[in-house]
Amino acid sequence: MKYLVIGLGNLGRAIAENLTRIGNEVIGVDCDPHKIEAVKHTLSGAIGLDTTDQDALSTLPLNEMDAIFVTFGKDFGSSIQTVALLKNLDVDKLIVRGISPIHEAVIRSIGVAEIITPEADFAGMYTSQSSLKELFKQWYKVTETHHLYKIKVPASFVGQTLQTIDLEENFGMRLVGIERPQTERNLIGLKQTRYSVINKITEDLKIEEGDLFILFGKMEMLHKLAEI
Repeated sequence: MKYLVIGLGNLGRAIAENLTRIGNEVIGVDCDPHKIEAVKHTLSGAIGLDTTDQDALSTLPLNEMDAIFVTFGKDFGSSIQTVALLKNLDVDKLIVRGISPIHEAVIRSIGVAEIITPEADFAGMYTSQSSLKELFKQWYKVTETHHLYKIKVPASFVGQTLQTIDLEENFGMRLVGIERPQTERNLIGLKQTRYSVINKITEDLKIEEGDLFILFGKMEMLHKLAEI
């Protein structure tokens, strides 16, 4: 797939290089020549231009892209101008970094549906990690209030059935899935752990040590699990 990443600060560069690493064609754009120089050997292309200039912006292969990222982190004006020009040039798939609530409101009014908020997402992940401590494995934001969590099962759950635990009634969390570890040997004979999803979850399923729960619910409900 082909992507254009506008703004090669920390976030933009990370997005561009990770997309490239997994086999995509990525062009990075920034008006700072030092940032262009830093990525010219790691991306498919790196172009130095001012994206608030419509004539300059229209020289980019916009209609060939599967998605365009706008990742300015501080420059409110450049982000708004760039997004407005891109919408004017009929760009369909546009993913924009939100800088502030006002900024998000403005770009949504322009017609941007997909907004990324790395600072807020990190805060949510860190809060979840702090609440769950050693139980925490992974966090994913679904809505402003409800998230997905992957956690290690508390030791007190081991040997109990799902019916006994009753996650929804006792903890306000909905069980989405369970991953169970399996130990196997690799090609050189070393032991390694691989997790597989349990396909059929029934109320009489007994929890085993090392199981991982995938849960859906509100962050404040994590405290009940953390206190077990």
